[in-house]
Amino acid sequence: MINRKYVLFVAFILFCRLVQAQVPDKEKIINGAEKVVSQAAAQAGNSAPGCGVGVSLNGQSVFEKAFGLAEIEHNIPNTAQTIFESGSVAKQFTAAAIVLLAQEGKLSIDDPVRKYIPELPDYGAPLTIRHLLNHTAGLRDWGSVLALTGAGRGDRVISQDLAFDVIVHQKGLDFTPGSEYSYSNSGYTLAATIVERVSKQKLPEFTAERFFKPLGMTHSSWRDNYQRLIPGRAQAYSRQVNAWQLEMPFMNVYGNGGMLTTVGDWLKWNAMLESRSMGASLVDELEKTVPLSDGRKINYALGLTINNYAGLREISHSGSTAGYQTFLARYPDKKISIAVLCNGTAPSATGLAHKIIDELVEPVFGLPVIAAEMKPEEQQKYTGLWRNEKTHIPANITADKSPLRLNGSLIVLSKDGFEVGSAKINFTMGSDGKAASFTIANGNDLNKFIAEKEWVPTKAELDSFAGQWFSDEVGAGFSFVVEGDKSYLVQRPATRLLLKPLYKDHFSTLGYVIWFTGSRKGKIDTLHIGGSRMRDMPFVRLKN
Repeated sequence: MINRKYVLFVAFILFCRLVQAQVPDKEKIINGAEKVVSQAAAQAGNSAPGCGVGVSLNGQSVFEKAFGLAEIEHNIPNTAQTIFESGSVAKQFTAAAIVLLAQEGKLSIDDPVRKYIPELPDYGAPLTIRHLLNHTAGLRDWGSVLALTGAGRGDRVISQDLAFDVIVHQKGLDFTPGSEYSYSNSGYTLAATIVERVSKQKLPEFTAERFFKPLGMTHSSWRDNYQRLIPGRAQAYSRQVNAWQLEMPFMNVYGNGGMLTTVGDWLKWNAMLESRSMGASLVDELEKTVPLSDGRKINYALGLTINNYAGLREISHSGSTAGYQTFLARYPDKKISIAVLCNGTAPSATGLAHKIIDELVEPVFGLPVIAAEMKPEEQQKYTGLWRNEKTHIPANITADKSPLRLNGSLIVLSKDGFEVGSAKINFTMGSDGKAASFTIANGNDLNKFIAEKEWVPTKAELDSFAGQWFSDEVGAGFSFVVEGDKSYLVQRPATRLLLKPLYKDHFSTLGYVIWFTGSRKGKIDTLHIGGSRMRDMPFVRLKN
């Protein structure tokens, strides 16, 4: 007769070996992280900002180290305990606050936003809290809108009330809620307001009470007063030509960002998510992705992106505010978490985390055949100027003595067609044998581009756009000024933007695309400004 205790003992040993096979060796993790951080420190030098890097295994911190200067003027180094600003990684904490309130029956994530924020216009379609949290609301980013006044982020002190006011004054959306994905800070600014109105606590107080204190995140708070002194905080810097200069956020907006923390505190947060110590339902809701209304899947959940890197499931978010840039990721298959917080615009926080993973996980080198092996005449079928059908933003495909490139990024050939990075590209050919359009699918979004011809406007065409233009939603206006064969957008007191012609009735300048439309009578009556987080802000012509 088989001894039952012996069988259980053997089963236990096999289980332990299986777990050991799934979890990487602690020393290899430390060595890999040490190698990457040492290389980054050597490249940064002794007089530049740097980063704090933390790695945990099975919820236990195994590596915390920093490099670079927290304050260049006084030569103060970063340490593992240095406090940095989070950027958008903070969004998962705001989302978690909403989820807690939902679990307590105080709201539903699928409630209409106007139930809690009646100041918001009725857009004629259901706009829910979930739409805010997974960036499918269609709300224009408040920072992009504010920039059109001539004093945006980095140009003036911005309060929570000001950001809220900009949002609720938007009469239109970029798209019907739930139909598309477009990253926007506005959703999380409104989510913070909902937390405060429902809980009767400020978001910093609510998260401190419900998350920071229970998890021992003793170095975490929110930048709800940019003038508050924070002992141990790194200053933020940006690289300008050959010198570093201060680039600090001087605003009091939080919820979409604005969290102050350390790598050690972030590892404690991820340990909670990994162990589900605050409840499996909290984590499940944060990681839940919901398809768009047409069934297309997106990989953005609630403040978290569910993705893959080097063949591993990656649950992560990146962030940047002023000179700070950050990245926090979990790799549940390997029980690893990585936190990177930087106080300069280089090196890349996301890049450092991925380099550590590269040291630990042997990548799959199934490289596709690159487009360089296409004959030159074949490459020419795909080159040219293209217009994004939804956003009007331009794209360029070139093949000048190199493989095909889309806006500088290499396009490769694979068995599935064309790829650029993780995005899939499909071309539709025209009757002339050249590509007439293409679609690019990249995780959260699907965009179609139409072939366009470069446009050289006549003096008469430029003059038809000249005049004063105003937007009530922005609360500001521009003058379209023509000087010879050049045109400018001019705004008091000092904004003067040179406009580069793109395609018919379209111009580009400083990350924006500007285009004009007319009435049925053919008279130009609307100026449109769009960008990556604000697709279409219309301006009307003022009468002289």
